[in-house]
Amino acid sequence: MSRSDFPSGRRPGMAAVAVVGALLLFVSAGVVLWGGGPPSSPGTAGALRDYSSEPAPAWSISDADLPDYGTGPVALADSDGDDWLLSYPNGLGRSIVLLDGRSGVQRWPAPVDVGLGDCAINTARQVGCAIKLGKRPDGFYVIDQDGTPQPAGALDDTVSVTAVGINFLRITQGGRLASLRTPTGRTVWNRIFSAAATASVIDDILTVTSADGRGFVLDPENGHDILSCAQCDLRVYPQGVLAVRTASGSQRVEIYPRTGVARAVSGQSVRTAESMTVLSGAAILPVLTGVGPTQIMAASGHYEVVDPTTGEGRWNLVDPELSKVHTRPCGTLVAVAMKDRTRRFFTLADGAELGTLPAPEAGDPNGKLDVMSCVGSHATTAVFASGDTLSAINAETGTIAWNREIAGPVLNVNGYIALIQGSELIVLQPTTT
Repeated sequence: MSRSDFPSGRRPGMAAVAVVGALLLFVSAGVVLWGGGPPSSPGTAGALRDYSSEPAPAWSISDADLPDYGTGPVALADSDGDDWLLSYPNGLGRSIVLLDGRSGVQRWPAPVDVGLGDCAINTARQVGCAIKLGKRPDGFYVIDQDGTPQPAGALDDTVSVTAVGINFLRITQGGRLASLRTPTGRTVWNRIFSAAATASVIDDILTVTSADGRGFVLDPENGHDILSCAQCDLRVYPQGVLAVRTASGSQRVEIYPRTGVARAVSGQSVRTAESMTVLSGAAILPVLTGVGPTQIMAASGHYEVVDPTTGEGRWNLVDPELSKVHTRPCGTLVAVAMKDRTRRFFTLADGAELGTLPAPEAGDPNGKLDVMSCVGSHATTAVFASGDTLSAINAETGTIAWNREIAGPVLNVNGYIALIQGSELIVLQPTTT
């Protein structure tokens, strides 16, 4: 592999390929590398705890531990650090119980029946619940440390609850009305969307997507748009937000940095990358690749790792043997797919090359990376999951560290790997604590 200076964030032309068959890494000159390292909060941006060795279960909880268990799987309704809110079927609705994520110990003496409602945990470690057709009168409740729901106002047709700082964003049955309210029920602001809305908070950024394909980053103080887009996907990273425009013929990526001590999202983009999209995968930095007719006609792949703070390309990969598909960003790493089905691993922050995972033999169960998604990474260990397999790869040696058969979704919760196995939640023990 050869390394050379690349003076701008724009993708290089084919003239930049100096050695046929050699993977070329272009590093943008003058760009200060992101010095924050992996995110400090485990679970964000694909940050895992150490799973370099095959893990045993640390703890589990199942229908045998949950009273009046109905029919269906368990789910994780919300989490905040070591507070995990488990939801399970109970009659026609669901019940919730607060767990200690380190041990699985139930924090409340008994679960709370929320019926067809929803719950979330705010930054004050309060659980706010919209209870509908449960064992208590319909309404909004804040559950105290003893597990007792305390009335905090009317239900007001709330069916979805998202914690936004200390407050709760409540969305109604129709999906269009969103109302931010304090734990005591005081309205901070209301907002009506053009179609049914879904809210999420990632790394303290409040985003809303609507059923008509629009995306919004909202100011939690007043509900106003910081940025909005139509026919787009919003991707949140530690250093900024990327709006991925998906309309046919006008695909592009707009990059909005986080600025200041509060790390607020800027409403002004620092770059628009035409005919580009962002690869899926929880990671510290976005990886861009081409999209549209030009990409379809291209003979090989091209990838650019960008710094959301400036919009500039951190480094680029160009090679005739690069595959156009199946490259996987994951935490602090990226697994780059080659045409011969080998995988070459690099660190996202600076493009340092690690190891190469050989191409799998035909029928090899270890060869499922093409259909796997990122769970997260720690140091040089990257963990991926498909519907039936969990795999850890040592990116430095290019070897499979361990495989585990699974039968359901895999979650990265506060850096722990959690498995949903029907009516059971299993948390895997990290190699080191």
